[in-house]
Order: sequence, then C-alpha cells, then structure tokens
Amino acid sequence: MKPFLIFAALFPVLCGASFWVANIPSEGQTLPAQTCDDAKSNGLSFMESIRAPGFSTSLPQPELPTITYGKKLPTIYKNGKRFTPKNYLPQHLQMQPFEGKYKDIAKIGDVIRKASERRTRITIFGASHTEGEFWTGHLRRVLQTRYGDLGHGFVMPAPPFAQVRFADLNVCRSEGWHTGFVGRQEIVDDPYYGLGMRAISDDPTQFAWIETTHSNPHGRAVSIFELLTLKQPGGGSLLVTLDNEQPILFPTLSDSPGLNRLRIDTFDSNHRLTLNPLGDGPVRLFGVSMERPGNGVLVDAIGIRGRTMRTWKYWDSQILKDSLDALDPSIVVVAYGTNEASSTEYSMKQYRKDLRRSLQILKDARPDQICILAGPSDRGKKKGRRSFSVWDRTIMVADIQREIAPEFGCVFWDWQQAQGGEGSMIAGRYTNPPLSAKDLIHHTRPGYIHMANQFVKALDDAALHYQ
Repeated sequence: MKPFLIFAALFPVLCGASFWVANIPSEGQTLPAQTCDDAKSNGLSFMESIRAPGFSTSLPQPELPTITYGKKLPTIYKNGKRFTPKNYLPQHLQMQPFEGKYKDIAKIGDVIRKASERRTRITIFGASHTEGEFWTGHLRRVLQTRYGDLGHGFVMPAPPFAQVRFADLNVCRSEGWHTGFVGRQEIVDDPYYGLGMRAISDDPTQFAWIETTHSNPHGRAVSIFELLTLKQPGGGSLLVTLDNEQPILFPTLSDSPGLNRLRIDTFDSNHRLTLNPLGDGPVRLFGVSMERPGNGVLVDAIGIRGRTMRTWKYWDSQILKDSLDALDPSIVVVAYGTNEASSTEYSMKQYRKDLRRSLQILKDARPDQICILAGPSDRGKKKGRRSFSVWDRTIMVADIQREIAPEFGCVFWDWQQAQGGEGSMIAGRYTNPPLSAKDLIHHTRPGYIHMANQFVKALDDAALHYQ
C-alpha cells in the first residue's frame, strides 16, 4: 500500500467544517492505467500509468437524432374508446412551457439568462428517468456547450445498483459495498441517506472511483472534488487518492452524526478520484461533486429507479439541508410522478397529501429555492397482440402537481404533454428509430434526448418571455 498523508489539523473536519487540500500540478501528468475489470478481479493497483488524454475548451453542439414515422400504429384505446395520437414526432411537437405564477417562472428565466455570467447549478432529483442519464446527460451537454462547462456535478461513486449508466463519466466500484436507499433492506436502520442514497463499508479491499471520460468531448476535465460522507461515532477513515498521488487519510469519526465534507482543489485536467476504506471502522459515502471554477452550468442527476418523492420524509432533515447547501443549486428539479402514477393502490387523495409534505421538506431546507416539478411521462398498457390502452392515472398525477406546485413557489412542466400527450408513449414505440422502450414506461436513448431538448425549450421560453 502507498503511504498516506495524515493531517494534524483534524478539529475542523470532526466539527463538520470543510477541509481543503491542494494538489500541485506537474509536467507530464499521468492517470492510473488499471481497468475496472482488473481492479474488481485483482484489487486496486497504482503501479502502471498512462498519460492523461487532455481536453478541449471548445465543445461541439450535441446532435438530435432524426426520427421518422415507422410501422403502422396499433389500435389504441382511451377511456374504452379507440383513439389515435397526433403530433408525436419530435419535429411536430409544440414547445411545452412552464406553468405557474409569472414571478416563479421569471426567476427561472433570470437564472438562464445569466448562466454564462455566473455559476449556475441545476440539481435534478427523480427516479429511473433521472438515474439513466440520457435525459440529464443531454441536458448537461447542451447547457454546458452554450454557457460553459463547470464539470459533471454530483455523482455517487458506489451506486446502489450494479448496472447504472453515467453520461460522460467513468465509474467503477467493487461489489462489497453495502448500498442502500429508502425501501431497500440494509445493514443499518437510520435516516442518514444524504441526498437519498448511501454506500457503507469497513473493508479495506473495497473501492470506488470516478474518472473524467477519455473519449467523449464533454466531461473531460475537473479541478474540484467535494466529497460528502457521514461523520459518526465509531466512524472509520477513508483513503482518498487523486490520480497517482499520495492518498489522503480522511477521518469520519465524530461524537454525533452529521455531514462531513472534504474539498480537493487541483489543476484543471483529466482526473481519477479513488476512495477506499482504511479498515478502522465503517465509512459511509453520500456522493462526490465534480466541478470546475468560473461561470457556466452544472447539472446534477440524483436518481434512484422505482422511487417516489414521499421517500424524502425518511431522510434526516439536517443532513439533507447541509447537503443541499453544499451543492447550493440555482434550480432544483423534482422529476417524480411516473411511479406514483403506476401504483393503482396509491390514491390521489394520499398523493396530494404526500406531495405537499415532500415539497415542504424541500422548502424547510431551502426556503428561497427556485424549483420545477417535472411531471410523469406518458404510459401505455398492452391489451392484445396489437392493441394498447392509455394509462389514465398519469394525467391525474400531473394535474395534482400542476395544482400544488405554485403553493411552494415552484413551477410545473408537463412531461406527458411535452412528448405529445396521451398515447404518445405507445405511438413512440412505432417510430423509426423507436422513441419508447418496450415497457411503454421509459423512453429509448433518442426519446430521452428529445425530451431533454423539449425541457431546454421551456428554459429558453422562460428566459425570453419572463423578465
């Protein structure tokens, strides 16, 4: 094992204050050469290196996939009657604007108009649409190309599922982390979830790393890492290694639970950050924010498949507040609703109550937070070999979000209408290439990219027409 740095000034760390570490650039920067598969099979190694691939300050404009009519549409029913969706190809869709109070939409417009002049962060919470990073990934690419690239944003280095996709980012973890979120049986039973998910280990053979992409034009550089962990009684130490440098020993021991932050400032380039427990007690990861200084945009994608916003009531409120304050988002997007619409046992009366409670949690943590509720996507249900029906609960959930969003200073964006309205998920399965996945709940990659484009149009509309 490489020797590690132990910092004498531990008092600020144990009290929850930020801890800054500077890495001095040197010529001929290298990165660890080890692949993810090799690390999983043989353990971490920093013996071999490769030259950093470099990056460009000029980013290409992301492309939109061309979509055309494909197969003949099947028979579609809506409320028991035959129904034919119209205008579901992306080129035929109308811009779906934000809905809500003028002043609330104007706040979003002001953020977007000034995005190239200041630091702008859009933090998106949601379920599988957000986790998959097709929608959020394209949104990040578009906004960073236009306004400036401030880094990938927040990411969980040890994600809760073995198969998780990341846009413009390399993530690798060993299999021995105990990962969790509300609704999963875990080795601990407490509310310390950070921003909704956690990874726990006291095993020094376990590891996780995040690394800027080597190939894509976006996501090639980072100069700030901010690590969020739990400080706790009995907490162990974490080894934090930047590239091939000497590891930092980061303690998480504390008299009481709370948020623990470590900030690493380095030179702007390609980097890999590796985390592994020392083995002197359990460490709990909440995530890492990958950033760059200056003006421009960050887009955080904080998604957990199958979740709903009512899980927020199980998160520790102080750690949630401190974590949000660490990110300091300009806009928070709450992109739930599809799973709420899926559960036929979940009454709209209860959903209305739960949504108010959940949004109050957000406002208690950040009273002046600008926020957007992105509604549920359309959904279809198979009836026969070539017949389908529209899922009628989707519009119910959307209507409740539309009603409640203004009560909390949020605006509403109707995802279902933005993709073409009722029946569009079924019709999207018959385009070339398909816009919809086989389950008629999720989009395909081209579908998510076009939905991100629709969301950008709503942001632009707010910036242009609400001042």
